[in-house]
Amino acid sequence: MWRRPTAAALRGTGLKPSHYKEPIVEVWPESWPAVELYMRYQTQWLQGPGGPSGLNYAILFADLDRSGIEGEGREDIMDGIRTIEAEVLAEIYKE
Repeated sequence: MWRRPTAAALRGTGLKPSHYKEPIVEVWPESWPAVELYMRYQTQWLQGPGGPSGLNYAILFADLDRSGIEGEGREDIMDGIRTIEAEVLAEIYKE
């Protein structure tokens, strides 16, 4: 969830958005399936009265079904999704 600061946010600091380079993030090979699934459906958040409350798992499960991913492989991917989901929610609601 990295975002480059806007020019308006940097006004008066002497910095420009171009000074902020997107970080390079390494992903372990065993984590790629969960990252790829999340990236496909990163807009599919359920909304509560206070904002996003979690990912819509029905959409994720449908994708896994279409891909024929079952058993332990499916559980490994969903464990990764739950980790990503928790971190994104923590970032969204960070004060």
